[in-house]
Amino acid sequence: MASAAAIQNDTIWLQPTGYSIVSLNSKLSTHVPELARALRNGVPGLPDTSRDGFYDVELDGGRSYIHIHANARTVYLVAFSRN
Repeated sequence: MASAAAIQNDTIWLQPTGYSIVSLNSKLSTHVPELARALRNGVPGLPDTSRDGFYDVELDGGRSYIHIHANARTVYLVAFSRN
């Protein structure tokens, strides 16, 4: 997890409640439980400045690129890369 010193000024705290968490690619589905845990506890996210609702999130196992779709109350795991 990112340390407090490593958190950039433009990060925001992500802790959506009552949202489904799904992967857009079945190969990423193994990372959904870790993402769900992180979001349940709250995690800093770096917003994608070119796309509304998209964030980079550091997890213990790697970096996730997610989309939070408020109307659908769903968090989509778009991409994942290992540290």
